[in-house]
Amino acid sequence: MTKKEELLRKISSLFAEKGYDKTSIRDIAAHLGMTNAGLYYHFKNKQQMLVDIMNQGMDNALTRMERELPLIGTAEERIAWIIRSQIDFYAKNKSQTKASIHERAALEPKYARIMDRKEKKYVEFVKQAVSGIIREHPSITISQEVAAYSLLGMLNWLVHWYDPEGTVPPDELASSIFAIFLNGLKGEATSHRGTSSGETGIRRKF
Repeated sequence: MTKKEELLRKISSLFAEKGYDKTSIRDIAAHLGMTNAGLYYHFKNKQQMLVDIMNQGMDNALTRMERELPLIGTAEERIAWIIRSQIDFYAKNKSQTKASIHERAALEPKYARIMDRKEKKYVEFVKQAVSGIIREHPSITISQEVAAYSLLGMLNWLVHWYDPEGTVPPDELASSIFAIFLNGLKGEATSHRGTSSGETGIRRKF
């Protein structure tokens, strides 16, 4: 991990805890044990910190998708890989993921447009995998777009309830979400057996 990556990890934890707008440069410098001048050596301003946090996660995801998805055989296997990869990244980068999702609206327009393009590229990978499943199963009547965004909704909502350090490990969660998505898409019933309500990795907030 580079010095800048280490700084971004610590800054993202502060954004995730306090929120971008409520976090000052002074707060960040104190959190990092640095002076304001030392902080500005690495970053132009607070907005650049947020942009770098988001770019780091998205660029990593897109690079892996471009490299690995073409090597995966079936559409179902590609969907399983996407689910597993996103959950694995969240489990290892909770604060970064939370800051990226919760603070999306804090991006200035010029950066928001750049992130929009990257997000659309990510969504396109998901849509392509979903469309492969739909082509293989003519009985599916759900549209590619509805299915893709439903899956992304499940994955992005994890930041609100899932604790990777709870009793449901990331691999088990990935398998469960894959089963829910695939069986729902294909209209199949499942008797997936999980843990009891008192033995989950969920931190109940409602």
